[in-house]
Formats: sequence, C-alpha cells, structure tokens
Amino acid sequence: MTPYKYYSPVTDVTFRKVFGEHIDLAASLLNAFLPLEDGRVITDIQYVPPEMMPDNPLRKNSIVDVRCEDSAGTTFLVEMQLNWDSDFMQRVVFNTSKAYVKQLDKGESFHLLQPVYSLNFVQGDLHKGLSEWYHPYQLVHIYHSDRVFDGLKIVFAEMGKYENLTTKGDSKKDLWMRYFTEMTEKTRKPAPELLADPEVAKAIELLEIINYSEAEQDLYDRYWDAVSVEATWKSIGWREGEKSGMRQGLQQGMQQGEANAKRLLAHNMLAKGLKPNLVAEISGLTESEIMTLTRK
Repeated sequence: MTPYKYYSPVTDVTFRKVFGEHIDLAASLLNAFLPLEDGRVITDIQYVPPEMMPDNPLRKNSIVDVRCEDSAGTTFLVEMQLNWDSDFMQRVVFNTSKAYVKQLDKGESFHLLQPVYSLNFVQGDLHKGLSEWYHPYQLVHIYHSDRVFDGLKIVFAEMGKYENLTTKGDSKKDLWMRYFTEMTEKTRKPAPELLADPEVAKAIELLEIINYSEAEQDLYDRYWDAVSVEATWKSIGWREGEKSGMRQGLQQGMQQGEANAKRLLAHNMLAKGLKPNLVAEISGLTESEIMTLTRK
C-alpha cells in the first residue's frame, strides 16, 4: 500500500485521467492558457479517438497527451514534458505542423484548414535569462506585428520558474499552475485556494489514489521508472561525450546510454512478469532483443 494519498498530476497516467477523460477540465485548462480571440470561450470540444495517438511511454519525442477538437474543426494539443531538452521546441513545432497538415486529404482545398493550438507544460529552463514562465508563440509579420497568421499558435508554460515565484496571482491560470506544482505525493492537505475553485478541486479529487485501479497504479510507477531511465541515459551520454571533447563522441555516448537504459527498463519489466511482446512495445527493443534478455 502506498504511503501517500495523492498521485502527482504531471505523469501520463494522471494527466490523461484528469484532462483526457473529463472534457470540462480540459476546456478549463485551454481557456486559462491559450491566447484566444477576445470574447472566445472554448466549450464545445470533443476528444480525438485514442487510437490516433502514439502509445509508447518511453517516448516524449512524438506523443501528445491530450488531443481535442471543437465543432469548427480547431485542434487543441496538450502535452506534459518532464525530461526537457533543447530539441523539445522543435518537436512541438513539428507535431503542431503535422496536426495542421493532417486536416486535409489529398485533393481537398486549403481553405478548409482550421487553426491548431498547442499547449505545453515543461519542467526545465526553456528560456535561460528570461524571468517569465508563460511563453505564447504565433507567426507574425517581421515588420508589422499586427499582421498575424492564425494557423498555428503554441504556448509553453515553465513549471519550474512558476514554482520559484515569490508572489503568485489568483487567476485561473495561476490556480492550474499551482495545481501542477503544489500537488505531489507528499501533499496531505491541498491549499484552500485550490479547493475553493470547483474545477481545480475536481482535478485534485481525481488525483486520489483510491480512484486508480491496480493496473493504473502499476503504469504510474512504470512512468516514473521511464522518466528516471531517460534522464539517466541522457546524463550518461553527456558525460561520455564530454570526455571525448568531440560531437561524435557525444552522439555515440548518448546512443549507447539510451540503448543501455532501454535494456535496463526491459529487464525490470520482464522481472515484474510483463509479457515479452508488451515489453518490446514499451521499451522500443525488438522481440529478438527481448528474447535475448530472457535467456540471461
């Protein structure tokens, strides 16, 4: 039995349970963070079927945690990124652009394209030297900033910078950021301000461990294992690359570190009794590599 009452809200399992199963909470989050036109409120969204999303918990290079659309066809992507790296912004642009392009089938007219919004919560220093934690992006004319292309809009919210603020506001955006940064496994009594907001209070209730099945609890633990492994192989790669003093050494070190981490994760999952084909799908190793591990 776990010694804590709440799970962290920043894992795949909890994030999708809260915002991927409760459309009212997803709408609240989007309305609080997205740079919407004056007077616009998101109310009529629906989830994109899960089978349209990747399913590999080691990933974070192509996954979108929650994806929805409104009745006009506007797409909303929401992602939580703990192991942030310098390539993350490019991957977000890629995923957002891919969602924009995929709206059309071959031969359809471009006027059918609708905007795509991407909301990204990151644990890492996205913009070194900037004190702001909220970063909205859009395509604008270089010389005339009032001329805006509405097709793509991307928002990054830095949880680490927000957590270190000495003074925090009371807006809905602030309440959601406090939810992400203050609710942890060590939380015993959530802040009264969070519980006073009906939507945030509902999200907090959904973090209670009693709401999670044994399978979901196992996925939660495996998620943190994957996060630790990913951080480990990145650290190994950087150390090995620095020793050589060459970019090639860095790349080789990171590749070797990633391979070692995948094998370690696969070995641990096999030890817990997971089937080899599932271990292969999750770890990214081939089934022949998994069978080699089972013989050791």
